[in-house]
Amino acid sequence: MGSAPSFIEIVENRIAGNRVRLPVFNATAIRVQQEVGQEDPDLRLIERLIVSDQALTAEVLRFSNSSFYKGLSQVTSVRTAIVRLGINEVANIVMMVAHENQFRSKDPFLNGVMRKLWCHALGTAMAAHWLTRHCGLPGVAHEAFFAGLLHDVGKLFILTVIDDIQHSGELSVKPPVALLMEAMDDLHATHGYALMHHWNLPEKYSRVVRDHHAEPMEAENHLMMSVRLANLTCHKMGIGLRQNLTLMLAATAEASELHLSEIDIARLEIMLEDSQAFGLKESQAPK
Repeated sequence: MGSAPSFIEIVENRIAGNRVRLPVFNATAIRVQQEVGQEDPDLRLIERLIVSDQALTAEVLRFSNSSFYKGLSQVTSVRTAIVRLGINEVANIVMMVAHENQFRSKDPFLNGVMRKLWCHALGTAMAAHWLTRHCGLPGVAHEAFFAGLLHDVGKLFILTVIDDIQHSGELSVKPPVALLMEAMDDLHATHGYALMHHWNLPEKYSRVVRDHHAEPMEAENHLMMSVRLANLTCHKMGIGLRQNLTLMLAATAEASELHLSEIDIARLEIMLEDSQAFGLKESQAPK
């Protein structure tokens, strides 16, 4: 008689058997992202795409009028938001709003885990965005926000699978937090990469999802470096599911590759501390 399958094996078997519901990304948000990535994006098309989704339009206007952007006059249309904030910033808001909707469960416990995971995703996005701008890489800043937002999408997928397993009655008891963390840690990179392909998103973002823990790291890949260091910074500060106060961020290979000093890291941490008081709680995009 064989031994009972482990919790991770139960999760993997369900995925392998195609008995999972894949998270569905907002089609408008993906289309906006694709257009922003063009060499000469069509601003009118982007405006039409956003306006075609009433819920998305409402959120873009709400964030554009928030104190985070300190606007002097009220934004009353998507076009005004694009003029005031810039197309990349509006695209970041669109992606943020669309992605946040994935981090919800009817199970109170899993919903709590998902909300912490969302804070980590947003914190990493904001930190990666800040790093690229601080390091003189403004052309990568929009990509860094997007990559940071999605870097742990595999963990969201694994939680979705666990949610389905619990509702199916396959588990007699709810798994402890330690097992949830182990399943997410072990499986998120591979299955996150597959999910990115399912969403047909560019390979540069899919590689960040797959390789943001990988060794040896891609030292010349500034997008990867910024997300890796942003991820570590959030872990040190306890933004998300865990905290590691022993991390010496200025001594990491990522900080070295980005030529960051202890003062630079301190400024990054201050930015995130300020964001926790407003941005990470109210889900704001970066300046």
